[in-house]
Amino acid sequence: MIKITYIEHSGFMMETETATFLFDYYKGTIPKADPHKPFLVFVSHKHHDHYNPEIFELIKQYPDIQYILSKDIPIKWQILKYREQNISLEEHIHAMHKNMVQDIMLSHGKSLTIETFKSTDAGVAYLITDNGKLYYHAGDLNLWIWEGESKQYNDNMTSAYFRELEKLKDKKIDVAFVPLDPRQEKDAFSGMESFLQYTDSKCVFPMHFWGDFDIICRFLAKHPEYKGKIMPIEHTMQEFIFD
Repeated sequence: MIKITYIEHSGFMMETETATFLFDYYKGTIPKADPHKPFLVFVSHKHHDHYNPEIFELIKQYPDIQYILSKDIPIKWQILKYREQNISLEEHIHAMHKNMVQDIMLSHGKSLTIETFKSTDAGVAYLITDNGKLYYHAGDLNLWIWEGESKQYNDNMTSAYFRELEKLKDKKIDVAFVPLDPRQEKDAFSGMESFLQYTDSKCVFPMHFWGDFDIICRFLAKHPEYKGKIMPIEHTMQEFIFD
């Protein structure tokens, strides 16, 4: 069973048989997790809407915790802060850069594999292989086309995005978290459309929609073929359970 809770913006908690995963938390209520399971906290980059230093307080509740952080996350002062509290935070941190593959050992003897991709904005996107399943969190890897930008900028952005999508082509992703940002106006659907065309994704959670839940309905009105694949998020703290 997989349980996924939409927290806020690009923040999700995902609970599997193997572990608990927290992605890009920056505000809202973090659900209680099973203290007997490994807890993995992912941060894709340092932008304020993806990263909140409060995540490091979780180590006091969940000693079996590991932080998978993009290398742009400023951790020096956090390490010093917790060292003063006799907590060796650095032993729980994995710094990740683009185009990296790393195996993470879990406390119960199992492991998972994390692959990173270069964001088209800042930091990285994550692809996680865990117990035969694939999970993807895009962070800010998206087709960021903006009407006010130059043609050269938007052409370069398009090339960069599809370069990363090629690495995901035809992958059978079980759960994906992908931006759907209404600020892009007429181009808001482009990144999601391309992601769905390139990958064989079973279940996709829109994110980064700044509280505009209706954008999911608008996307599905244009693409009814994706009903059942695009998760209909309607409010914060909404839970989804899958077999």
